[in-house]
Amino acid sequence: MNDFFGMIISFVFVCIILIVAEILNRYTNTSEEFNRKFVHIGVSNWWIISMMVIDNKLYASIPPFIFIILNYISYKKSIFKSMKRNQKESLGIVYFPISLLILVFIFWDVNIYIGAIGILIMGYGDGLAALFGIKFGLNTFYIGSNKKSFIGTFTMFMASFIISIIFLSIAESFGTSTILISFIIAIIATILELITPFGLDNITVPIFSSILAYFLININNDFYFYINRILIGFIFSGLIGFLAYKKRSLTVSGLIGAIILGTTIFVTTGFFGASIMILFFISSSFLSHFKKKDKTLVASQFDKTGDRDIFQVFANGGIGLIYSILYFFTKEIIFIYMFIVAFAAANADTWSTELGILDKNNPISLRNLKRVSKGTSGAVSILGTISGFLGAFLIATYGYIYIYLFSDIKHNILVLFILTVSGFLGTIIDSLLGASVQAIYLDENGNETEKKFINQSIRKLSRGFKIINNDFVNITSILLATLFVLVLL
Repeated sequence: MNDFFGMIISFVFVCIILIVAEILNRYTNTSEEFNRKFVHIGVSNWWIISMMVIDNKLYASIPPFIFIILNYISYKKSIFKSMKRNQKESLGIVYFPISLLILVFIFWDVNIYIGAIGILIMGYGDGLAALFGIKFGLNTFYIGSNKKSFIGTFTMFMASFIISIIFLSIAESFGTSTILISFIIAIIATILELITPFGLDNITVPIFSSILAYFLININNDFYFYINRILIGFIFSGLIGFLAYKKRSLTVSGLIGAIILGTTIFVTTGFFGASIMILFFISSSFLSHFKKKDKTLVASQFDKTGDRDIFQVFANGGIGLIYSILYFFTKEIIFIYMFIVAFAAANADTWSTELGILDKNNPISLRNLKRVSKGTSGAVSILGTISGFLGAFLIATYGYIYIYLFSDIKHNILVLFILTVSGFLGTIIDSLLGASVQAIYLDENGNETEKKFINQSIRKLSRGFKIINNDFVNITSILLATLFVLVLL
């Protein structure tokens, strides 16, 4: 068929879906969420229609491009009522055609069925999960501010699993490897749907699902090696994370984040990377609970205390995760050193915070070099500073010894010094940022606090910038600490 007419057919198909949804919205009693998910599921079938009638990638890219513009206009002007969500603002309707456009350019000429996996998982998986969750989701939980249900999550997993099996069987063949790959894709897609905020799951779920599918079917002789690593990493990360959740060191979202972090690091760096992450997690969790009663008053001023959520997990481990992935693809030892420093810096910051507030003397503010109340952001103490150095030294020493014993690299003691100092500098940078740019608010008594919300009311900003919270400071300080290694080694 002529590609131009094929493009018109695919465009008309989407228009029909939107018209039917508008009719349902105006003339029936169907719910707002049902109408939205009708569009969500219906539009995902655009890929199936288009792959039957369009050969040229450029023609296939035109409808998604047009709908990016139309959907954004609808988002601003509320043209398509069936796609509007009154409860909260979300650019999800814009992100979906963006995903379509990206996957068209990546997979249309490479393996069109792989692209279908991502789009249909997003359409059917996310759509059915929401509908089943609303209808049958009695048991619910929160990931950040997003309400989720166990039945909805299970529906997302099963839809992702079935879609992956169907299209992988068409693209390749059906077998044990197809089932294993589909299982992994379903797990990752479900986790991404759970943790991605602000409607961005319309981008993360389809794109990462398709890329993961392509990666897993093309690793050839290493297939079972990486499958085993993924499964082992998932099982052990899940086990350790669940124990931490039961000990109230992690929230539900933190548990999910720990599983993603642990699995990916184990796949990319093996036992070495996983053991460093575990060493950091165990030591920081222990210190978080060490003399907890003595920290209660001071800890109440911190933005987040006690059990860690997914944002804290990635604020501490996300930079290390990036370096583990870079090492996986490049095999450059510098990324291993930067990986070590990332966790050394995170450990230094945790140790300095958890032990520093136990110092008998009040800390000194880096803003004016005067003594301030314990818990004040941007203040340092002798005990906290020493503890931060020891926290960095622990991770750096472990990484240094492991590389020396189990690799062909025989570095000198200067490397250990650089790793330790770089990690320690992370907590110094953290304090400097806390003293200068981090958002600090005033509680009802006029005392400084990192918490923006207290008793569901927004606190008045005392200093710093609203967008720079504690997680932002952690990420920035860890990143800058790792750059010292890039310069010195």
